[in-house]
Amino acid sequence: MGFVDDVNRWVESGREEILHTISSLIRIRTENLPPGGNEKPGQEFLHESAARFVAAKDLEMFEVDDVPGVRAHPLFFPTIEGRERIYAGRPLLVARRPGKGGGRSLVFSGHMDTMPSYGKTWTVFPDPFSGEIRDGRLYGRGAIDMKAGTASGFFALKCLHDLGIELKGDVYAESVVDEENGGANGTLAARLRHPDIDFAILAEPSELAVGIETIGGTDWRATVVEKGAGGIGADMTHANPIPTLSRVALALEKYDRRLAAVPPPPAFDRDMRVRLLIYQLASGGSTYAESGAVPTTGHLYFWQETFADRSAAEATRDLVDFLEEELKEIRNGSAAAPDFQPVIRFLEGHRTDRYHPALTCIRNAYARLGLSHDERGIPFATDAFTFRKASRTEVAVVGPRGGNPHGIDEYVDVESVLSLIRIMVLTAVEYCA
Repeated sequence: MGFVDDVNRWVESGREEILHTISSLIRIRTENLPPGGNEKPGQEFLHESAARFVAAKDLEMFEVDDVPGVRAHPLFFPTIEGRERIYAGRPLLVARRPGKGGGRSLVFSGHMDTMPSYGKTWTVFPDPFSGEIRDGRLYGRGAIDMKAGTASGFFALKCLHDLGIELKGDVYAESVVDEENGGANGTLAARLRHPDIDFAILAEPSELAVGIETIGGTDWRATVVEKGAGGIGADMTHANPIPTLSRVALALEKYDRRLAAVPPPPAFDRDMRVRLLIYQLASGGSTYAESGAVPTTGHLYFWQETFADRSAAEATRDLVDFLEEELKEIRNGSAAAPDFQPVIRFLEGHRTDRYHPALTCIRNAYARLGLSHDERGIPFATDAFTFRKASRTEVAVVGPRGGNPHGIDEYVDVESVLSLIRIMVLTAVEYCA
């Protein structure tokens, strides 16, 4: 593999351009704002960058609804909390480096949308969209989840172009929309648009491990609606949703402890566990000015995780049966019973075929670069499940190191991004040869 030195030199000489591009991309706000999103400015920026080394015929921007049959596909999930998802003005971007023919194809996949900044001021750099670097860390919303990984795929194409490396198989880089908040319809559209790609590297943050398994999960809403006018009248009976919601929260805490006892599959570390996370409990307002009356409604949002060997139906049944038993006193009493409804699709876990030849090529890339190689389960849910379910594309998760995704001071480790680009290029060179 005489390309190793060439690739290393290309990455080092292009370090400033790579980091400047990712920083600029982070400064473009591409937040997922249900039922829509603001990915378009970021996609246009990445399109302009890619147009310098990808022929116009091999660079496409299209919307979810431009893909025939996407809404009829069983994986298409049209709503979020009952509201219709909006895809107009949210283009996907796909770039292709065509091969000479007769080789296997590979795609580097990522998403452009990020979680919101929630209006919070950060600590390292106050601006959540700074794109600034300190101590080898590049900060900003979307830095690790997952603009650095997404951009890396396009830089891998640029490296192949600049070094004049000709391969038999096609190599793609894609940036999809609406992955956050349980979307995956953008990924589904990309799979249906190009269903015959052999393998995908999904650049979600894996700490440079090779993710061969992901977990599943979904968001739920528990709603309590009491009859009556609320208020504080002395002659009124005040049915209150707050005690019921508190009991629901305690039951969910107990369910989380039960999940802790579920043994992880072999791909995961022995201390890995799936969780139930309570995100929000709300009733009666959030300030003292709103606290002068007994409320009549309230809700609670929570996230349920499961390993890949459990289906959506099995996970749902287990949770519902547990809650019915724990809350049967409420259901048999005078208080209103909570109503449980999923907010988003169930994100299924995914297991990669460990004998897929692409994994051998990835292992060889790590070895040639002198990097530590680790194949293991990744402890978060992704859109990886859509690949094999909607196309013939197998997928593994390989992404950079970083921290605080969805949180304050989100960052990506700079050196790991440069290593990721090297891994991508060398994998493509062997796999698509």
